[in-house]
Parts: sequence; C-alpha cells; structure tokens
Amino acid sequence: MKMTNRTIVVSVLGLAFACAGCGNSEEPARSQPQTNGAGRTTPPPASTVTPGQSPATKPGFPVPADGQDVKACRDGKCEILVTERTTIPLDRRFGFKKFSFDPADSTWRYSYPEGGGGELRFLEPPYSGSWAAPHGEQSLNLRVVATQGSKAVISLSPGG
Repeated sequence: MKMTNRTIVVSVLGLAFACAGCGNSEEPARSQPQTNGAGRTTPPPASTVTPGQSPATKPGFPVPADGQDVKACRDGKCEILVTERTTIPLDRRFGFKKFSFDPADSTWRYSYPEGGGGELRFLEPPYSGSWAAPHGEQSLNLRVVATQGSKAVISLSPGG
C-alpha cells in the first residue's frame, strides 16, 4: 500500500479522535462509603456545592481572604484573586517601583525605583518563595495558592 501525505494525515487524525475520549473527564470521582473502626459503613461526605454557587468558587478552588481587593496588598499582607495581569501597589519599604502578577503564565514582574527589574516564576510546588529588592527595607514572601485557567489566588506576606 502506497502511503501518501493525505493517508498519513487521515491516519493521524483518526488516531487523535480515537484517543480524545481517553483523557481525564471533568466529572469528579465518586466517593465510596467508608468503613469505620467498628466495622460500620459510613456514607460518603456530602457535597459542599451550594445552589447558585458561582464558577469562581468551584469546590477545590480557594476563596481568597481579600477577594479581588488589590489595595489590601499595600502593607505586603494579602490573599487575592487575579484574573489578568495585575499591578500590586506596595508600600515603599519593600523597595519596588512596580510589582505585578500575571495568572496567564504565573509570573511575578517587578521594577526598582533606581531602574532595572525582572520577573520571577516558581516552577515547582509549593510555588512560593521570598523576594527582596536591593534597596528595600523588607522582603516579601510570595505564593501562588491556586491557578485555574486564567485566574489565580496569590498570597503575599512581609518577610523577616
């Protein structure tokens, strides 16, 4: 049988469609009844989803303590939801001219009053670390609490 480019493309597409159903589904795993120490069966835990719950608060995605109030971060202590690249206002003691986070690529970006700057990304769990500006009086502890699509919950706290 002579293999043409068209035959190869059709074969690859057919394989891709056949495997499309092989992946992970969005349906959560069903909880099974548990047996307690006395040999009695206990029912699975009840769902925590309430009627009318918005997608931003899906089970498993944390609700940030400060909502989307980026101004709560000025003192370096906050937990917020970001849905796009967000500039985070910080007190001067941290030594940054501009500080931001982009949930699209989980990257912290910063610049200094004296010039220069850069970006920072934590590549491994727990996606956290500490960062200090060269002329800052205090460092910042940074953490990406959770990400889902184009949104993230981030946490900042003053360092030691």
